Amino acid sequence: MKELEFNILRTMAEKNMIGLPKEYEDIQEFQLAHEKLIRDGYADSTGITDSGKEFLKQFKVDNAIIMAAGYSARCMPLSNVMPKGLFRVKGEILIEREIEQLKQAGITDIVVVTGFMHEKFQYLEEKYNVRLVNNPDFDKYNNMASLYAAREYMRSSYILCSDNYYEQNVFHQYLYTPHYSCIYSDSYCDEFCVTAVDEEGYIEEIHRGGERAWYTIGDAFFDASFSRRFCQFMNEEWENLQTRNMLMDDFHIKHIKDLKLRKMERPGRSILEFDTLEEIKKYDPSFNEFIMENIDNDNVIIKTFTKYADVKSYHSVPTEQLSGRLHLNENLFGPSPKCLEVLQQVSMEDLSLYNLSHKDELVDALSASSGISGNNIFIHNGSAEVIKSIFSILLNESDTVLIPSPGWSYYKSVADAKFAKCITYEVCEKEDRYEYDLMDLLKKAEECHPKIIVITSPHMPTGCEIGYGDIEKVITENKDSVIMVDEAYCGYGDDSNEFEKMIITKYSNVVITRTFSKFYGLANIRIGYGLCSYPLRRTIGLDLPLFRACGLSRKIALAAIEDKEYCARMKEETIAVRDWFISQLNAVDHVKAFQSGSNFVFIRLEGADADQVRAFMEENGILIRLFTDKDALRLRITVAPKDIMERVLFQLKRALLCGGLQ
Repeated sequence: MKELEFNILRTMAEKNMIGLPKEYEDIQEFQLAHEKLIRDGYADSTGITDSGKEFLKQFKVDNAIIMAAGYSARCMPLSNVMPKGLFRVKGEILIEREIEQLKQAGITDIVVVTGFMHEKFQYLEEKYNVRLVNNPDFDKYNNMASLYAAREYMRSSYILCSDNYYEQNVFHQYLYTPHYSCIYSDSYCDEFCVTAVDEEGYIEEIHRGGERAWYTIGDAFFDASFSRRFCQFMNEEWENLQTRNMLMDDFHIKHIKDLKLRKMERPGRSILEFDTLEEIKKYDPSFNEFIMENIDNDNVIIKTFTKYADVKSYHSVPTEQLSGRLHLNENLFGPSPKCLEVLQQVSMEDLSLYNLSHKDELVDALSASSGISGNNIFIHNGSAEVIKSIFSILLNESDTVLIPSPGWSYYKSVADAKFAKCITYEVCEKEDRYEYDLMDLLKKAEECHPKIIVITSPHMPTGCEIGYGDIEKVITENKDSVIMVDEAYCGYGDDSNEFEKMIITKYSNVVITRTFSKFYGLANIRIGYGLCSYPLRRTIGLDLPLFRACGLSRKIALAAIEDKEYCARMKEETIAVRDWFISQLNAVDHVKAFQSGSNFVFIRLEGADADQVRAFMEENGILIRLFTDKDALRLRITVAPKDIMERVLFQLKRALLCGGLQ
């Protein structure tokens, strides 16, 4: 049966209609489809026949699974006292409205996956006869953990979230194919956008962020076959923390060739998703009354609990392992021996007294080595703290930050803490290297008017560098934005600071961030610094610590700067091993290693499972990093001394032979 015939038959069954539904009756194509249903015995002059009803049974939806486990931090303080799915919008509780719409469509078997404030949902069991399933990991992982908790109920199932608002009832008792609801956006949106479908309308590509695109929202429908495959993949990969930390959308993208969903086009605004309380109030002005009803004004803790406690923070991968650590881009050649000499000369005063001296020897040393005035330099507790201070001082709620993709997730974490919006621009794979897509960057900047534009050079995780001319073009065309150039890995490239000196002297909207963690091999002393115009330095300085970053750490950093001979020798050795490693990797079947300007190598595996390879390496004592680049997984490996990299190469070849190949 063709889909058109199915839709007509379903409409007749759901609305108990006689003959052709009114919306079809004057259209010849539909008339012909209706006549065929009559010839096949599925319909007659009185409506749908018993044969038609029997035929539809194979397409019956078994149940609906509503995910309601999460804590919606952007909706604080209200979300401190109740889950978002229990908010009342236009007189109806969000999850109750969904349940009512499902039941109206004939779907009575409803599973609600809870987590945060599980007890608040218990009344639904009696009121609507739903089944509650608790997700014990709601505060650890993303919504894949909710699907895992409900896996035994996944059959021919609607999958939806408790906090969506359906202006129209989109649900049906019978469905022809698995699908994902999509709404069209003419302007740029930072959602999962469908970028390609096949001839039958099945989604082939999805990317995060896009314009003039259909983006996924609201309900998905998994038929029984789809659910079986989904659960199979999920069960096989559940021990992998990356899988647990995925959104359902990310997991679908990872397996998009095997998990086929059709793009179900919905009318604009038929499905609404509210990210903040302000968005709900804009849609429903009476919502403020609901807030006042549920926030105890006498409870000072609830009343004053800041919404900036939100956010999904950045976490490094924990490990007790001291060897084989090739996942954090630590300098495994080690710091200058002169740094250890500093520790041997530590006095009691170094430990017990604040550094109150007007003279800042570390700033003076950085100024002397770079040719940049000390007025343009500020020290902080690592470059991550430099970045955090920049974002904290400059960003307001609803501001936009433009960041590279793929890239360091920390940028988004600190932007989220200010309730700013992150939009990505592309760093693209070329033949033997990655390159910044300057046109994409400039186009996105023109569209979204970002408060901050982040450029990372050398870029993490790909190792590519951006030309000085391109950086200056971004600066000059975005005078109302602050351009933050993250140079954490700058020591491995051009030693000259002439460009940096020029731009911070010429432009007031540029700040450069650097660290002693990478090139100088001093990750654990937590010293970073920024370079910028004096007025911008004074502004950012409002967020700097009251007392200077650790005086002992400063002395160690000073020793590292001064040992130029060691730095030159270490740099030369690192680059030699890196380039050798890249050439060796590219001689291995199924491996593509890209050129790098830093102390790490970015790798694409062709026809091989990157996650399995990473897991195999870890089992054999070597930690490497897995990255998502668009829809694919890539590996990043830190460069270590040659004997270690020889072992890495050996184990990588073993990993490919022992199950890494698909």
